[in-house]
Amino acid sequence: MNIFEAIENRHSVRDFLERKMPERVKDDIENLLVKFITKKLDWKINLSSFPSYIYAKAEKHFDELVEYGFQGEQIVLFLTAQGFGTCWMARSPHPDVPYIIVFGYPRTRNFTRKRRPITSFLENDLEELPPEIVKIVEMTILAPSALNRQPWKIKYTGGELCISSERPVDLGIALSHAYLTAREIFKREPVIQKRGEDTYCLILNP
Repeated sequence: MNIFEAIENRHSVRDFLERKMPERVKDDIENLLVKFITKKLDWKINLSSFPSYIYAKAEKHFDELVEYGFQGEQIVLFLTAQGFGTCWMARSPHPDVPYIIVFGYPRTRNFTRKRRPITSFLENDLEELPPEIVKIVEMTILAPSALNRQPWKIKYTGGELCISSERPVDLGIALSHAYLTAREIFKREPVIQKRGEDTYCLILNP
């Protein structure tokens, strides 16, 4: 399953089979090369509970919560590509853990997804965007968000694709979709830079 298929197949799963996760999953996650913006978080994997879950400690300031969503969603998409179901959940085993990611074998593979039209996220006219940028935006808005609020604004400036949100974890999650899609399309690592209080941009020029 490639990154486009993982993004399109990812959906929030809340009903799991009572089936133990294989131990190899822990090794796979620990060996995953997770891209980070400023620092790598120390992700922990718990396979002893049902469903299993992943978490990391993070300071409760905006940039670190963006980092949390950015790194965590890369793990989510990796697990999706392996055929597992996932869900971001606000309950936490520790006050310094903002969210946990639960995962396991989904009871059903059927799902429906509600998303606003792409134009409701864009500050550009859709017709003015290159097809590669449209594809990145399409993949970005498939990101999960708290209560499915989809709280993002997206703007393309000719060399940068910028995503804004006042909800930092949701911003980081969407940013990971944009980053992974752009990396696949352009076959290079996009640079990520912060712009203002609630905006991060992918630098897409070579």
